[in-house]
Amino acid sequence: MRHKIISISKAKAKLLEIARKVNEEGAAYLLTKDGAPCGVLVPLEEYEALLETADVLADSETVSSLESALEDARKGRLWKRNRYGKWVKAKKTKMAT
Repeated sequence: MRHKIISISKAKAKLLEIARKVNEEGAAYLLTKDGAPCGVLVPLEEYEALLETADVLADSETVSSLESALEDARKGRLWKRNRYGKWVKAKKTKMAT
């Protein structure tokens, strides 16, 4: 996500316009005070996704399970249900590393 940098004083003067852009266009803004970053305005979906990601990364058991699943995928040890509900070995696909 790319963001625009704006001072708090300018954001205050244009808050309604900025809020609309964040909500409707998915724009993001880095707020500054005296030239230093001090906060952000992001779309609600992005904020919730960041919180969820932080929750997942904070849970070592979940991270371990995800790492194990990625290793299984790299080695082609994946299964899926076919259209009849029977478990069949999934075809190996290229994975980004």
